[in-house]
Amino acid sequence: MAAVKKGFVVYFNNYPLMASLPLEQRGLLFSVLMVYADRVWRDSAVTIEEVMEGFPQLTPETRMACGFMGAAIRQDTQAWLSKREHRAKKQPGQNEAAAGTDRRAREDMERVRRLLEQSA
Repeated sequence: MAAVKKGFVVYFNNYPLMASLPLEQRGLLFSVLMVYADRVWRDSAVTIEEVMEGFPQLTPETRMACGFMGAAIRQDTQAWLSKREHRAKKQPGQNEAAAGTDRRAREDMERVRRLLEQSA
């Protein structure tokens, strides 16, 4: 069973960009990034622009921040996928405990995804 991506990185050098946004827009920014990070590892064709379409209340400044931060998420995700592929080639099988952990992580992500969809 394939590994489940459990998170993404928010870099400190993005703080000035985030701090310049009103609080509501920061929340929307974080929501867009959460949705994007969860989708891009499953489907590398998804774009940050597609995800932003689901958040029409984004200001132009927040859209720009999403673009910068989304690019870092895409780059980090591609590196993670490459490492995962390398590990899979090295060890084709997983033990049952690891499979159970992956299942629980997928269930947790599904709950988060539903909550984000409800709040959007």
